[in-house]
Formats: sequence, C-alpha cells, structure tokens
Amino acid sequence: MVNKKEMVNKTIAGVTGGKETVAAVLGMSVDSFNNHLYEKKGSRFFNVDELVEMADLTHTPFVAEYFAHRVNSMVVGRPNLAELDSVDMFDCHLHLNAVKGLLDKTIEEAKADGVFDEQERRVISCLKQEYQATFEAFMLKLDALYSEAR
Repeated sequence: MVNKKEMVNKTIAGVTGGKETVAAVLGMSVDSFNNHLYEKKGSRFFNVDELVEMADLTHTPFVAEYFAHRVNSMVVGRPNLAELDSVDMFDCHLHLNAVKGLLDKTIEEAKADGVFDEQERRVISCLKQEYQATFEAFMLKLDALYSEAR
C-alpha cells in the first residue's frame, strides 16, 4: 500500500516545475508545502481539498486510489465516450482476456509448491486488481456503447 507521502509525490511527479508549481497553485511556499508533506514544524498533512486540487491539476488518479484502497475499493477510469466504438470494445476485451490468462497462469505456477509466498501473493494481488479494473472498464464501455439512452 502506498503511504500518503508517496501518494502526493506520485501525484505531482509529472508537473512541470514540480513542487514549486504545485505549492504556488495551493497558495503556499515550497517550504510550507514540504512542512505539510512531512508534517514538520507543527504542520498538518494536506487537507482533502488540497489533495483534490493536486489531483485536478495533474489529472492523475493517485489521490482517489489512495482513499479507495483505504476502504478496500478500487478506482476505475471512465471511458471516453467520444472515442468508443466496436474496435475499442474488441481491444478492451482482448486486454481483459490477456490479463485473466496471465492471472490464471500466475496462480497455477504459484500453487506448484503448495504455498503462496509473499512475492507470489503480491503479484497475484496486482494482477487481480488489474483484471477487476479492466473488467469494470469493459462493462462501463459495453453499457455506454449499447445503452438505449445513447
């Protein structure tokens, strides 16, 4: 599980200007930003509004994923309906089947010695999460493409 400092660092990683830019958008200095990030000099960690502002600025899912993981949930991106067609559905279905096949293969290989070690559990967990997210995205796309309200 990613800790909250890692979540912020992943969220702002691609921002041109880095912490300086994000701090300015939040209306704080870089020193103040770092104090919030590392909870130093009596500073509390960023509040939810500040985290949402970072996510909005970067267009990344890391803040949502952090909170979803805390409540045993997951984040699935919404499909871009303007780009959705039967070819995209086919590609999505292929990806879904590929991930499922890799998950099944990994489970079978891990079962060979009768015990799932920590590394095997971690890989299986990541593949399971990818499969679940891909399946949910596929279902959202399927509904969007074939909905009567379209």
